[in-house]
Amino acid sequence: MSSEESLAMNTNPEPKIQQIIGRRVSGKIWKYKKTATRRSQLPYTLRKNWDERIKERTERETMKKLENELKEERLAEKMKKREAALKKKRTLEEKEKQEISDRIKKKKKKKRVK
Repeated sequence: MSSEESLAMNTNPEPKIQQIIGRRVSGKIWKYKKTATRRSQLPYTLRKNWDERIKERTERETMKKLENELKEERLAEKMKKREAALKKKRTLEEKEKQEISDRIKKKKKKKRVK
C-alpha cells in the first residue's frame, strides 16, 4: 500500500455519518444505546419456547383448581360441623328453658292447690 491509499482510507466520510446518525436528539450523550436482549442472560423460564411455557401454565392452572376444590371441601366440612354444634347448643338451651319454665309452672300449680 502506498501512503496515498492509506490517507484515502483514513479520510473515509462514513464514520462521520454514523456518528451523526448515532447521536441523540435530546443531547443526552450519557444514555446507552439500547440493544437486543441476550437470551443467555434471561432467567431460565423466559428462555423456554412458547409451547413449553403454555404447557407449564396449564399444569399450574389445573393444580390451582384442584387446590381450590380441596379448600372448598374442607370449608364445607368445617361449616357442617359448626352448624351441627350450633344446632346441638340451641337444642340444649331450649331444653333448659323448657325445664325452667316447667319448674315455674309446677310451683304455681302447687300454690293454687294449697
